[in-house]
Amino acid sequence: MPSEYEALVEALGGTSIPFAEYGWRTRPEGTYGVVGLDFEAGNLNGDTVKQDRVFRASVDLFCKMLADRQAAISEIESAIASVCGASWGLNQVQYEQETGLFHYEWECQVTGTFTEPPEEGT
Repeated sequence: MPSEYEALVEALGGTSIPFAEYGWRTRPEGTYGVVGLDFEAGNLNGDTVKQDRVFRASVDLFCKMLADRQAAISEIESAIASVCGASWGLNQVQYEQETGLFHYEWECQVTGTFTEPPEEGT
C-alpha cells in the first residue's frame, strides 16, 4: 500500500470513531467509518519512468444522530488534512433509508509507490 494511505488509515484510527478498511461483513452499531483505496488517479513521469504515483482514497462516515455527526465530521476532516494537506474534499452526503444512517463520503489523494504485501511464509 502507498505510505500516505497507511498514514491515513493510522490517522483515522486515532479518532474516537471506529474505523475499518473496506470489507466489514456486518455493520457495527452507532457511528462508524470505513476507508479504502480506490484507484490510481495519476502519476509523475520523468526520464521515461514513472517517478511517483497518486491514488484516490475514500473515507466514509455512517451515523444516526446529529450530535454524533458534528464531532465525527470535525475529527475525520482533521485526520484527512493531517495526511493529505489540501488534496481532499467532501464528495457527497446522503441519507440511507434502508439503514436509517447518514452517509458522508470524502475523497482524498495519497501519494507513494504501491507495494504488494509480502506473501505468507516469506
